[in-house]
Amino acid sequence: MGNQQTPESEGRTGELETYFAGEFAHALDEKGRLAVPAKFRARFKEGAVVTRWMNECLAVFPTSEWESINAEIRKRPRTDRTVQTFDLDAQGRIGIPAHLRHYADIGDEVIVLGANDRLELWQPDRWHARLAQVEGSISDSLADLGI
Repeated sequence: MGNQQTPESEGRTGELETYFAGEFAHALDEKGRLAVPAKFRARFKEGAVVTRWMNECLAVFPTSEWESINAEIRKRPRTDRTVQTFDLDAQGRIGIPAHLRHYADIGDEVIVLGANDRLELWQPDRWHARLAQVEGSISDSLADLGI
């Protein structure tokens, strides 16, 4: 059970490694850098893109994922100031610019949320309020799946 590897699965990318999932409480350092959770770092080997996202959070996309999304975004009006590209440093951190931290009201603490094709960065109180808001509707919308 869990993430145990069998001889047949060794060396293969597991199904769960193809998307981001989970919730992690992290602190930003004094320079506004976020340590990307270790289990996600390999997905960012080509770099990361940080941008404003819905519900006043920030989204962090692997550069390769962003390139395909950006093909569609380029067709729409936007400001480049909301998108920043980064490489992870040797400690697996990315810098979160002050204007993006301000937009999402992120101080020293942040919730890192795996959201399928991206990570979302949430101010903890906003995340807990949003989670409470949607928890009831999630069970209703998944009922037809038998979940």
